[in-house]
Amino acid sequence: MNSVGGSEMGFEGDPRNAQIRDLAEKVVKDNFVQLFELKTRPQGKKLVLTLVIDKPHGLVTVEECTAVSRDMEQKLDELDLIQTSYLLEVSSPGLDRPLRNLGDCERFKGRLARFVLMEPLEGQISFEGRLGETVDGKVEVKVGKERTLWVPFAAVKTAKLVVEV
Repeated sequence: MNSVGGSEMGFEGDPRNAQIRDLAEKVVKDNFVQLFELKTRPQGKKLVLTLVIDKPHGLVTVEECTAVSRDMEQKLDELDLIQTSYLLEVSSPGLDRPLRNLGDCERFKGRLARFVLMEPLEGQISFEGRLGETVDGKVEVKVGKERTLWVPFAAVKTAKLVVEV
């Protein structure tokens, strides 16, 4: 990994954050995947840079994570954007991935999801149900066999898929 001396990077307000995000977007695109999330955090004297990658159809493979990691590390070292030791992590959103928007809900229609709302809806602040249609900023959630909630996505605090075994 890169271990060039100098000031740390990767924290709020650092102008190199935009450069790293742009670089990550290019690297993932070149590997035919998408950037789901980019995070930085300190770990001792190192900076941990985490890229979470996704693709529109199917699951992200270990080989895709490896290719993105290799290409990103090479570009970071070439451009010398991080002026401290760093650790690069590349992963997928996982089977219990967050649902960040209505598009995610539509994509995983039929899957079981867990919602936590900012305010109660029909007396519930958290619940699990099957994802249904998305209409006018709301997602249909089938809770049990006979109950359907239309959840305004703007009222969702967190939502994620539930792993079914």
